[in-house]
Amino acid sequence: MISSKNKSWIAAAIVIGLASAGLAAAGESPSVDEQMAGLVQMCADTEAARAQRQAEKPLYDRLGEYDAILELTTEIVRLHNINPDFTRFMGDIDGEKLAKDVADFVSTGTGGPKVYTGRDMPTAHAHLELSSADFLSAGSDVNKAMQNLGYGDQEIQEMICILVSMKDLVITR
Repeated sequence: MISSKNKSWIAAAIVIGLASAGLAAAGESPSVDEQMAGLVQMCADTEAARAQRQAEKPLYDRLGEYDAILELTTEIVRLHNINPDFTRFMGDIDGEKLAKDVADFVSTGTGGPKVYTGRDMPTAHAHLELSSADFLSAGSDVNKAMQNLGYGDQEIQEMICILVSMKDLVITR
């Protein structure tokens, strides 16, 4: 039996999947703008369910607390390092420091006790000149990292929606 909490998420995934399949059958892939709009809509449609889950048990706890979050961010950095879309970004980056900084940020933003003291999102990303396509590629790495580490669909959805909520702070071109 599918809970009402998951119906919006499943519906959004089906709509995005059907739209992608229809475009693919016509020889087209969904455009970056269509993909971004689908993510924004999914996050809007699932906002109440995500808020309820957060109230019941913070995402920080469901992610496994700080050490597990650090493992997740380390995996994300690893995937970014092998992602051809990010060759221009990852060259001289200290991956260990980046993973720790992002783990602190995620901990703070998901209900954990860690206090993030790093740069704000626009300042930290301005020099990267990220496009919507870069944003989607980064989100794909986050999704894959979470799948690699065995996180469930709800936690993946919540993390992706957190990223989507910050898209206007990091996309500059």
